[in-house]
Amino acid sequence: MVNCIRKNETMLDIQSANAHQSRALRIFIVGLSAFLWSPAWGQADALPSGATSVADVKFCGQWEMTEAFFNAHPEQRERAERDDAQLELETSTFQNFNRDELIIIPVVFHVIHFNGPENISDDQVHSAITVMNRDFRKLNEDITDVVEAFAGIANDVEIEFRLAQRDPDGNCHIGINRLLSGLTYDGGGEVKDLIQWPRNNYLNIWVVENAAGAAGYSLYPSSVNGNQGAGNDGIVVAHDYTGNIGTSNNYRSRTLTHEAGHWMNLRHTWGNSNNPGDAENCETDDNVADTPLTSGWTSCNLTGETCGSLDNIQNYMEYSYCGRMFSEGQGTRMRAAMYSSVAQRNQLWTPANLENTGVLEESILCEARFSASRQTICAGDSVQFFDNSYHGVTTWSWSFGDGQVGEGETPWNQYMEPGLYDVQLTAGNGADDVSLTKEAFIQVLPSGALSLPFVDDFEAAELSEDWFVMDLGLDGEGWELTSTASVSGSQSMKIQNWSNFVEFNADQLVSSSMDMSDAEEIHIAYKWAYSFKGTSEDDETDDRLKIYASPDCGQTWSLRRMHRGYTDLPSAPPHPFPFTPNGPDEWNSYTLVLPYAQFFTENFRMMFEFESRLGNNIYLDDVNIQVFTASDLLERERLQGIPLTVYPNPSADQAWLEFQTWMVHEEVSVELLDMTGRLVETMHSGQLTPGLQRMAINRRGHAAGTYFIRVQLDGIPSAEMVVFE
Repeated sequence: MVNCIRKNETMLDIQSANAHQSRALRIFIVGLSAFLWSPAWGQADALPSGATSVADVKFCGQWEMTEAFFNAHPEQRERAERDDAQLELETSTFQNFNRDELIIIPVVFHVIHFNGPENISDDQVHSAITVMNRDFRKLNEDITDVVEAFAGIANDVEIEFRLAQRDPDGNCHIGINRLLSGLTYDGGGEVKDLIQWPRNNYLNIWVVENAAGAAGYSLYPSSVNGNQGAGNDGIVVAHDYTGNIGTSNNYRSRTLTHEAGHWMNLRHTWGNSNNPGDAENCETDDNVADTPLTSGWTSCNLTGETCGSLDNIQNYMEYSYCGRMFSEGQGTRMRAAMYSSVAQRNQLWTPANLENTGVLEESILCEARFSASRQTICAGDSVQFFDNSYHGVTTWSWSFGDGQVGEGETPWNQYMEPGLYDVQLTAGNGADDVSLTKEAFIQVLPSGALSLPFVDDFEAAELSEDWFVMDLGLDGEGWELTSTASVSGSQSMKIQNWSNFVEFNADQLVSSSMDMSDAEEIHIAYKWAYSFKGTSEDDETDDRLKIYASPDCGQTWSLRRMHRGYTDLPSAPPHPFPFTPNGPDEWNSYTLVLPYAQFFTENFRMMFEFESRLGNNIYLDDVNIQVFTASDLLERERLQGIPLTVYPNPSADQAWLEFQTWMVHEEVSVELLDMTGRLVETMHSGQLTPGLQRMAINRRGHAAGTYFIRVQLDGIPSAEMVVFE
């Protein structure tokens, strides 16, 4: 079982500075949590199944996040004590009448993402609901694993969770909201301010990249009673601890089971703390009669006895990662919380609310939606379409805009002619249907759309149709034309990275198609300008400019070169202000050579991708793409030497040198030189026959630093640089 902070398409405009501050706070909390948590692992005799190290395991942030909430709202602590006493009194006198009455809880998921893996699929959300219902209804197949001492009290809690089918205004809804925000990397209490449906109508669950360092967390009903606490009610969960498919897996799948237990007033089995393994826990209780006193576990020792009797290690409220059950006493305690007015839990499952949220209705056909495997392709390529309509769709009728039609949930269509195509879907459930048309949804490029050689110095008033700008971070600061700097002329392409406060933004500039079918070698030359954000080299950041090539019109991409902030990306000294290059001396240049047959196709495309690490601005100019045929290369090799490729570069221990020869060379030497020109090692001496040459460059104890590789073919030299870190 996975639990909750280790102790140790709606758009929101989130201020970058706030996201940056939240990230800093998260780093502090995680560091403090790791420090506080580490002693608990002393009693763990094994890691949970599926984990390879302590770092693979996260636990519950209920205690820490409750304290953070009380510290921010001191008046709420005293109220919570009174409300907790009331709830304990109600629980102690609760008779569990109507024991067989099913309690249904409407649920809404808010997926808070920055266009990364945390933007989990609808299917993964559905799997999370399935796991919760399986566990609460004692339908889990592994219930048979419960040890004999506790098998008799393993409990069907008679509580069920259902995705809402109507929003607070009564409109049909999928029960899943998706919001773009850098707060997904923080996952603290502020994330709940982004969106929250009324807590007396829905259980709110926020899915994030980082749940404040935890697998997930939730607060007790008494902690969030009243208007002040309402905004903090619900569950925050990391995406990779949500459900059992996609970015999560089976052994992390029960986080929501554990957190829903807290949300319904269950404590950890060792009591109201986050200190499993502490011997003093034997003097505290979880206020459930049939769960034995325990000091708490972070491993799955089924014979463990920490307080004089066998521990209920397979309980969902343990940290053992082998949870299989709730006890009868825990079931009664949770049902008592759902009958209570504390935190308005009793309003959630009234007949009126179940009707208003649509959870009692058959699947409601609301809206047609669809997506595609790719939207920009080349003539002759195929696209797969995916239905995302809701709810209860049973029939699909597609029109692909090129005269072809289709049926089914995930059809394919091959586009033979260049152009822009509208796509329409009509989805039905046997009684009603809904339709959606997306205009110019598919763009089909002609093979070899760009003439070669291709040269672009970005001097046009608008970016030409030869390029496509993709902002994967959706931060609004992607590649754009600028007149503030250039190598030649008056314009270049720029990314305003100075004002970006969210790491790992990926902004792409993608070319149209080129016919490389006659090529024997492709050269991509380009120039760029970049500096660190700061006043010295100590302020370095590892921003990255990546160059990709695709042989199949962008269906697959191969990374061919990466310029890193720690190595060769900077072209100018650090700037404490937004960087603008001051003349040609503050630009770098590079020529990428592709001698590989896999790229010699009629649907070749290339891409510049800038990945931010919070550094300074970057500029791109003078892109020049040339094709060399076999005769071109033979003549160049005879007169000028050859291009060399070294990868990975920089390298820790070993890099590879590649170059193509087109004739027999009798006198060949391959040498490694240091920065002074001193010969360090001769790697080859003798004859080379035509073909692709590949040689290992081993560090062999050489000091870290920059070296030169010199290749001489019959007296004609070529050189390339390699960096050993």
